[in-house]
Parts: sequence; C-alpha cells; structure tokens
Amino acid sequence: MERVRIAALFVAAVVAGLLFAPVFGVGPLLLAVGATVVPAFGVAVWLREREAWRAVGTVVAGLAGLLAALRPADPVGALVVGATESWRSALQSTWPVRPEPEALVFVPLLVLVAAVFGVELLRRAPLAAFLPVLAVAGLSQAYAAAGWVTAVAAVLAFGACGAVVLARRVPWVALAAGLVGAAVLGLVPTGPALSLRAPAGLASSRVTSPLVELPARLAQPGTAVFEYSAGSRVERWPIAVLDEFDGVNWTPGVSLRRMGTGLPPGGGVRVPTSSRSAVVRLRDMPGPWLPSQAWPATVEGVDPLVDPERGTLLAEERVGEYRLTWWEPAQVDGLADAAIDPGAPGGFGGVGSVPPEVGALAERAVSGTRSSFRTALLLERFLRENYELVTSGPLPVGHGWPALERFLLREKRGTSEQFAAAYVALARIRGIPARLVVGFSSPSEGTVVRNGDAVAWPEVAVAGVGWVALDPTGAVRGSSDDGVSRDTERAREELPPVGEVSEPPLPPEVVPPASEFPWAWVVGVLLVGGVAAVPGAGAVRSWRRRRVGTVEAACAEVRDRLRRSGFAVTSAMTVREWGAVAPEGVGGAVLRLADAVDDGLWSGAGVDASGRAWEAVREARSGLRRLPLWVRVRAAFRW
Repeated sequence: MERVRIAALFVAAVVAGLLFAPVFGVGPLLLAVGATVVPAFGVAVWLREREAWRAVGTVVAGLAGLLAALRPADPVGALVVGATESWRSALQSTWPVRPEPEALVFVPLLVLVAAVFGVELLRRAPLAAFLPVLAVAGLSQAYAAAGWVTAVAAVLAFGACGAVVLARRVPWVALAAGLVGAAVLGLVPTGPALSLRAPAGLASSRVTSPLVELPARLAQPGTAVFEYSAGSRVERWPIAVLDEFDGVNWTPGVSLRRMGTGLPPGGGVRVPTSSRSAVVRLRDMPGPWLPSQAWPATVEGVDPLVDPERGTLLAEERVGEYRLTWWEPAQVDGLADAAIDPGAPGGFGGVGSVPPEVGALAERAVSGTRSSFRTALLLERFLRENYELVTSGPLPVGHGWPALERFLLREKRGTSEQFAAAYVALARIRGIPARLVVGFSSPSEGTVVRNGDAVAWPEVAVAGVGWVALDPTGAVRGSSDDGVSRDTERAREELPPVGEVSEPPLPPEVVPPASEFPWAWVVGVLLVGGVAAVPGAGAVRSWRRRRVGTVEAACAEVRDRLRRSGFAVTSAMTVREWGAVAPEGVGGAVLRLADAVDDGLWSGAGVDASGRAWEAVREARSGLRRLPLWVRVRAAFRW
C-alpha cells in the first residue's frame, strides 16, 4: 500500500508539471518531467524504509535522469540557471518557449521537489502531503490558465491521486462530492486570479529611432543594407513600428519578449492566411533592428527579441544571416467596404496638440465621410494628388507638428517621412486607427536592398485583416504576389471621385443571441450550496442560540456538538453523564456546564448562571478543535 501511495503522489506531481504545457509544449515538457520522475520514483520506493537516505537518494536520481535527458553542455550551469533564472526567462519569452535546457529545467525541478516533500510528509502529515503538488499547480496557472477540458482532467487526476493517498482518512462520499463539484466548476471558463505574465515583458531598447536615421540613409542611397532570398519578391521590409506620437517625437510602443519556437497569426487576423519565408543576409545594418514582417512566425539562425503585436525584431548581438517565416492574409474580399478596427494596439497612440488649420484640413481631405477603410483610401489619395514627393536635392526633415504643419499647409513637398507622419496624424484625427512604420521597399530588380530603398509608410487597422500598408507617396513598387497588396490596389481602382463617394453601409446590428441556460453554473451552485448547506445551517442555529443566551440553549449547543463529533450523547443522559463520554479536554468544560445547570435550574435561589454556561460552551468548542481534522470535517457536515 505504501508503494501505491508514493506512486499516487508522483503521478499528481507529474500532472502539476504538465500544466506548464502552454509555456513549453507537451513534447519537451513530457520528456524532461518523465526523465526526472521515473528514476526518482524508483529510488523513493527502494529507500522507503530508510528515511535518512530517502530524500537525498530521490533528488540525486531525479537530477541524474533530468541531465541525461536534456544533455546540457554545462550540466552544473544549466541547473543553476534553471533554479534561479529560467522561471523569469520563460515569462519573458513568447510561448511555446524554445526547449533549451536552461529555460526548461525549472519545471522538472519543481516537480521533483514537490514529489520529495510529499513523500516525506506522507507518514507524518498525510493531509499536508499534497500541498507541494498543489503549489506547483497553482504556479502553473499564474503562468497560463488551463482551458476547461484541461482543468477538468487535472481536477479528476488530482482527485484520484488524493483518494489513493488519503483513502483511510477522508470519507469517500465527501471526496466524491468535492471531485464532482470541482469538475463542474472547472467547466466555467475563468482566468487566473494572478498573472505573472503581464509584468514580465522586457524593457524597450534605448536605441536611435529608424525614423531619425531616414534622411542620413537617403543621403547615401547606394550603400547595400541587406539582401534576401525568397520564392517571390517581398514588397516591404519593416524594421520598426512607431505608434506613440506626442506632437514632437514618434516612438515605438514596443512590448518585447524573447522569440520562442513560433508565433500564430496576429489576434486581429480572422481571414485565411498563408506563410512565406526568406533568408536575410545583413550587410551594412549594425542593428539592433532586423528586417521583419507584420506577423513573424519563426526566426532561425538568431535568438531575437520580438514584439508579437507589431512584428518588430531586435537582436542583442551582431547577426549575419537568419531565416524568417511570416504569415500573410491570403485574400480579402470586399476590402474597400471593410470596417476599421478601433481596438488595434497602438492605433490611437496620440497626436499631440493639433494645429487648428490641420483639423480642418483632415475634415476636408475625406469629405467628412465616416471612418472606414474607404475613408483611409480617400485620405491616401488626397495626399497623393495634392503633395509632392522629394527624392533628390535638399531633403526636408522633421516629423513633429512644426515640420508637418509646414508640409501640409505651406510647402506641400516632403519625403516619405513627412507623408507617413502626416497621414497617421490626419487619420487619427478622423478616428482611423493608424501607425507609422519605418523600413525598406524592395527594389524592382534584384534582391539587394540599399539605403535608397529606405522608406516610411502608414498602416491602417482593418477589422479581421490586421494592419494594411498604404502608400500616400505613390512611389512604392507593388507586388502582385502579395494578396493584401493586390486587394488594396483593386480597392484604390474602385474608389470613385471625391464628389461621388458614398458612405459605406453600416454593418447590420448584431443582436446577441439569447444565452444558453447556464447549466454548469446551476449545477455548480447546487453542488456547492448542497455541500455548504449543513455547515451553514448549523452556524445559523448556533448564532440564534447565542442570541437567546439561556442555560437551556447552552446545553443544547454542547449536546449537538458532541453528537456531531461522534460521541454517544442521548436525551436520557444527564449533563454530568455527557462529561463522562466527552473526549479529553472537553469533559471538564461539560462538568462546569453541569454546575451551571444545577445552579440555574435547581437551586431555587434565582441565580443567573447563563454567563457561566456559555463560558463552558466556549471551552468545550476549544477542546473539540483539538480533535483530528477528519473528525472535525465529518462533524461539520452532520446535523
């Protein structure tokens, strides 16, 4: 039986460790946890009668199995980093985390420690043996909350293991009720009460903004920056997204994490997507910015930092070559009439203090039409038709309101820097979520990207599609292979003249469907209410008796508490006879209650003994609290 109980504890520890699967993936986690637990369990069973050596032997066996499975280059260093830093680096990475030994090792270490402590507590305090395992499970939920299927499976697994460990100490009916109630409540989707994920992002790198570097690059157009190899031409290579504007500076609102094994398409993309890949070889690009795409999927050959919401990649070390795979919407039907996405991160990152004339210009540019992607195209066409792109000679510089006001209202000449910054500012004034992107456009011939290809452009958030790149300069060379670019060009061609633009139809009002009857909540409430009904009713009855405060009520309270604790107290017995069957530490209080009964009921002198009677009740309750836990739990559910 002892072996079975130890096995149940190890199984529960494994289940707790596997709840980290959203962070590391099931395969790498199962390998590391399994390699740690199997030898540790064998040694724990072998040394179960040798308490002096059991814990040490179990830990050594588990560590040996872990190192044999992961095979780190520096075993001691991997264990030290795993015990001190890997928990934080996992939080600072995209998920699944790259299965490197230094990042993964803290989970099997937690599982091993929980199992060892559980085994050591098994004989001394069986009810506490599960606490280390539950602590590991709770920590896993602070990383990533389990879905309802996983939660129910974990609850059932913990319950089954607990039944084996505590079979002789917990009534089976109470255990079954707890399992059913926990499983039903697990069906209700809830988030974690505590999330360690939010504050664990890396700080933004303090580097020069690529927008500031743009004029210097354009002044040396022939310098090669990087080259790429791909199956087809890539239209744009963004390197930084600047979505915070205070009227003077454009800054990236990045939330960086270490790149894990891969990223899914962005949360705002609901249309079909396809993946593309390219090999990028850097030349004159010292970093830390790396050419990227809006929705990177995987990066090989470098361990970069990534902003999952913006696609920005930064390298902490010099990079020569890497392979980038990214997601792209395959096709967007009806893009011209698509709605904007006002909830897109960074879409309304500020406009500073807007000059009055610029606000009127924004109204005039879109003819007062309601915010939509069609309105975004109208604003793009307004800048294309009324402003001139400067590509040679003295180049205008600046992207704050003084430079933009001069560009929009007086000179009407500028580089892509002014076009993009002015577009994003005007779009936000009109309620269109937009952001400024700095990067490179691909040359029409060849795959070598040079400083002369450096460009800034705006992107607009479209519902269900994500960020769509626009070109208010009209100079970016399009690519028919890019589905969104092709559909955007088609939407431009379908755009009517200014005087004939009609408002796009409002989306039909969505009436939320009548919610289904919440059976899970009802069953859960009934189960919890049923379990809590008896203790609750008993607490109310005790409260009412204390309010009455008589000797008779004190006698009834002690009699019921003794009965619920399993002591044979009947109505035919006297209060003094109750004291004879009461447990040690309670009998004296019952005898003092008997003295109060004699004085108050039979002395005939009108003595008020209620105070002494209830003092005896409090002493009896204190004595009953020293009974074993399972006796007190059983008493709480008896009437």
